[in-house]
Amino acid sequence: MAYFDSSKNRALWEIRLGQLRRERELRLQGDTGDAFKEEADREVSAGTRVRMTYQELLREEAMASEKNRRERGASTMDREMSRTEAYEREGMRHDMG
Repeated sequence: MAYFDSSKNRALWEIRLGQLRRERELRLQGDTGDAFKEEADREVSAGTRVRMTYQELLREEAMASEKNRRERGASTMDREMSRTEAYEREGMRHDMG
């Protein structure tokens, strides 16, 4: 129960517990209360969902794969350039020696 060792966490829990007690009292009186509705509204507003069609998803994946292909191509070209430079340097050593 180390969670409650923190005064901040203990205070947050007391606030939440007070809300639950009020909600229980309201239910005992016959009122449905708003706690569950407020919680649902909070979850909906905090969501990060973005509506997207299947076609948009395919387009986005194609663009990402194209970007990855270009990056791999660039790194391949860099490797080829370094090999070519290494061969040239090696050839120069033999010419000088």
